[in-house]
Amino acid sequence: MSDLGVPMVAEDRGEVREATHTGHLVAVDAEGRLLAALGNPDRLTYFRSSAKPFQAIAALRSGARERFGLTDEHVAVMAASHAGEPRHVDLVRDLLRRAGVPEDALACGAHWPLAEAAAQAARAAMPAPIPVFNNCSGKHAGMLAAAQALGAPLEGYLYPVHPVQVEVRRTVEAFTGCSPEAMRYGTDGCSAPNPAVPLQAMAQSFAQLLRSPEPVARLVVGAMTEHPYLVSGTDRFDTRLMELSRGRLLAKGGAAGLHCLADRESGGALAVKLESGNGAFVPAVVLAALGQLGWLPEASLDALRAFASPTLLNYRRLEVGRAYPIFELPT
Repeated sequence: MSDLGVPMVAEDRGEVREATHTGHLVAVDAEGRLLAALGNPDRLTYFRSSAKPFQAIAALRSGARERFGLTDEHVAVMAASHAGEPRHVDLVRDLLRRAGVPEDALACGAHWPLAEAAAQAARAAMPAPIPVFNNCSGKHAGMLAAAQALGAPLEGYLYPVHPVQVEVRRTVEAFTGCSPEAMRYGTDGCSAPNPAVPLQAMAQSFAQLLRSPEPVARLVVGAMTEHPYLVSGTDRFDTRLMELSRGRLLAKGGAAGLHCLADRESGGALAVKLESGNGAFVPAVVLAALGQLGWLPEASLDALRAFASPTLLNYRRLEVGRAYPIFELPT
């Protein structure tokens, strides 16, 4: 099958179709069996931040939660792509403090907070961003806490041979069902090793996450769905989706047009990849698929309309077009 994908999102400016975003989609049932697919289900792509629930599981297997008295909120921010709002930053710092890890041990790199209000406040207070603002700083704090709990070095905690990263690889292999030979690794935006697996394996891993009897897996699912604000932030898609579904959906987006989620009611899971890599239009695909699968009530879909059919604005904030999904799942 072609990696070019199928048309999924139209981008219209005025009365003219300006762009069409192609992609791939895989939905599986609670046992990981294929429910529906568009494009190439075997499209090999990086897990990016959608891997964070599994990276958190690997870190928690170290016993860091028990040793350092971590709460469910700490667990949620470990699995987060947070917006760098004050509550996110405070939790990451508290996690590091409890584990006895200095803040300068974070090797994720720095960027300004993703939330505009938080970014404005930070720019007014300091000349350059700091690593704790990084949307992946919770994941990194969890990995550092795991290294501390294992008695492993803090320095080099991102090296593939470090015990924390070895456990991450084992975890991803177990949940995706992929052999080491079938996986490829690259370096994520935050400098952590990141696995590439077929899209169908990603969907199956999220279904497996729901049915796993392992206590730390259940802990991660519960923490993310009970504290959705910590997983993303104010008015961001994953947070709003989990809030409006009242914890029915477990959602975790990734960079470069990737999104994975699981439906706790049916046990099914969904993985989406847009070939354009434009994450702004991924929510439209996800919501259209959820509606067609019956995994989200109409009232919730209506409340998320701004994500389902985003308005295109110019630099004067004038409405110049819109984007909307253009696919139907096979029945």
